[in-house]
Amino acid sequence: MDPLIHKRQQILQEMERIQTMEHGSLQAETRPSKRTPAQNRGPYFKHQIWEKGQNSTRRIPPEKADALAEAIAGRKKFQKLAEDFIQTTVAMTRSESSPDSKKNAMKSKRPSKTRPKDTSKSS
Repeated sequence: MDPLIHKRQQILQEMERIQTMEHGSLQAETRPSKRTPAQNRGPYFKHQIWEKGQNSTRRIPPEKADALAEAIAGRKKFQKLAEDFIQTTVAMTRSESSPDSKKNAMKSKRPSKTRPKDTSKSS
């Protein structure tokens, strides 16, 4: 089997295994305690996403942060795999067209240098 075909199949299988995806990023932040400034409170989680031409932020409960982080990582991995798939397909496409076929295609589009001249005269 052609190694490029095999690589494409592997990429598709990896893509299929990704079950959750989400846009944006997730940040954890802590805040100083009002009662005890030396202690930090948190972590608090915020999900930032670009929507409708602006940055949107929403707070995420700590118990949902891990699942959201996994979904964001899933989307990033899928995008990388999609780029790998494109590059592999381009390489496959280029390898299928041999240098001889390109030369023949170019020659067939050019007019022949030894074309006979038209000797008939129109009236």
